[in-house]
Amino acid sequence: MKPVLKWPTLGIIAMLFTVFMGGCQDDKLVAERNQLLQQNQQLKQQLDQANADLASARTQLAQAQAAQMAAQNAGQMQEQGSTGNGESNILPSFGNNPGGQQSGTEGPGQVTGETTGGGELHRFVLSSDLLFASGSAHLAPSASHQLTHVADMLNSEYAHRQIVIEGYTDNRPIHHTYPNNYALGLARARAVEHYLETHGVSADRMKAVSYGDTHLISTTDLSLDRRVEIVVLR
Repeated sequence: MKPVLKWPTLGIIAMLFTVFMGGCQDDKLVAERNQLLQQNQQLKQQLDQANADLASARTQLAQAQAAQMAAQNAGQMQEQGSTGNGESNILPSFGNNPGGQQSGTEGPGQVTGETTGGGELHRFVLSSDLLFASGSAHLAPSASHQLTHVADMLNSEYAHRQIVIEGYTDNRPIHHTYPNNYALGLARARAVEHYLETHGVSADRMKAVSYGDTHLISTTDLSLDRRVEIVVLR
């Protein structure tokens, strides 16, 4: 007697079809997930590169602006360096003042006061080594006493006088934040200007300028070259 072959029931066929389709669907989901992960990785790399390019561009822009500002400042000081009658209204450097007489000091390398001739009324010379860290334009805590003393004098003895704040540096190359010594000298002069403003000296009375390393006092003692000079004008 021959065995009787029966066709699978519809339920079994449906189950096999579901399993088959489920496997295909899983493979498709895995492929889509892998594709999304790859795209995500590519987008992340593009974003990291874009952020790096942006940071580099910002650094270059800041350096270019600082250099341009220093150059403009140097040009303005050359144009404004003399009065209408041909006399200098801002002496180029401390120590190059044949008409000046020293009026007093507050310790070596701290604050030196000069009564000057020409277009100046008084000049304060402050050592940058006491005001700032090397290569920095951020005022050190030790600068507070010296600058507060100068601010008090500017507000009392020299009220309403115009003031020029001059930044000077040594001639060593810059290896830090600033592109050159002009930019460092200007940043330091502006830091002093801001401090004086916060201690009552009107911003309308002050102008910050930089001479960088163009007016050296000594080629052996570079600490004398690193200074900020506050000039009270007649």
